[in-house]
Amino acid sequence: MYSLLFIIGLVFFGRRELVHVLDCYLKRNLKENGGLLDEVIWSVNTNKVDDLAYLEDLLASNPSYRKHVATKTYEWYIGAWEAVDDPSAIYLKIDDDVVYFEDNAIPALVKRLLDNPQYFTVSANVVNNPALSWVHGHMGLYKGYYPEMTSPSQPPPNHSWRASELPSYEGPREGPEGFAKNGSTPPPFKGHRWLPVRLPEGETYDMSLAPVDTLTYDAFGPSLKNWAAAAQIQYSFLQHLEEGDTWRYKFDIWDYNYKRLSINFLAIRGSDILDVFPFPERDDEAYLVQTRPQQLRRRVIVDGTALAVHFAFGSQYNAFEGKKGIRWTDALDRYTAYADEVNQRSRWWNRKSRRLI
Repeated sequence: MYSLLFIIGLVFFGRRELVHVLDCYLKRNLKENGGLLDEVIWSVNTNKVDDLAYLEDLLASNPSYRKHVATKTYEWYIGAWEAVDDPSAIYLKIDDDVVYFEDNAIPALVKRLLDNPQYFTVSANVVNNPALSWVHGHMGLYKGYYPEMTSPSQPPPNHSWRASELPSYEGPREGPEGFAKNGSTPPPFKGHRWLPVRLPEGETYDMSLAPVDTLTYDAFGPSLKNWAAAAQIQYSFLQHLEEGDTWRYKFDIWDYNYKRLSINFLAIRGSDILDVFPFPERDDEAYLVQTRPQQLRRRVIVDGTALAVHFAFGSQYNAFEGKKGIRWTDALDRYTAYADEVNQRSRWWNRKSRRLI
């Protein structure tokens, strides 16, 4: 079914430290490596010299990578969509700070879109996506975690991503002294870890004490700005990843009923973009998941089987002056370590047998 269909990754490029992680998963999903992606377009959304230099290195690393620079001036993120030029293709729009997605995510999204012409777009099941974060919370997926408030006497191991290697949190059940679960407390120090709450067997952690208790079913809810909730979400996912039970995040579909959805990772038909480009609204997200779908009476749904992780929104990344936020945790280092490990396992590809060796 897919052999006659052109499938294109469209990445809104801007930050090399995050793209380094995403690159691992994109290369695994190129057709040359047994995936579905014919090519990946890096739609440039930065003017930083170091980031642009990294992009050139990235382009040189694979012939299926190309970049697009908008030919006109557009408002906000609209220009990134100018790269869409094939009405018959399926585009996978992916934010540059997607730091994990399963190998089945792209096939699941493409199949769901092709099998359901009544859907305007299909989103992945994205970890750290405001309303979905509330859904995941009500599925019982979050673990008790609190920040390490002082630097450890012994430096933590390098290249570690496993929760089992973290020391236990030791402190009050409601969190460290002076720590606010609503994210109003600045991160204690750069590179700090979040530590798991390990309780005696038979005891259950009271999640109402945790940052994720602030989550609401709202695209602009507290989780959009609460760096502490984002940290707990990320460290919880990494623990599930180590324990091999990320299946717990999955479901069939979730219909957004024309409500706002953060478009971190989704599949959309090229024709549906080209029919209305340039968009008549400045806010591409609102237009693509609310305005246009309502005009066409075609739904926007989440495919719960297509699991992906979005690292952070700007308000979580830079919650305080000096870019203090979730980037002051070591969560990104942990995702980088995991991606590097995946890369090592995938380095040698036997194209003849089309299996990893």
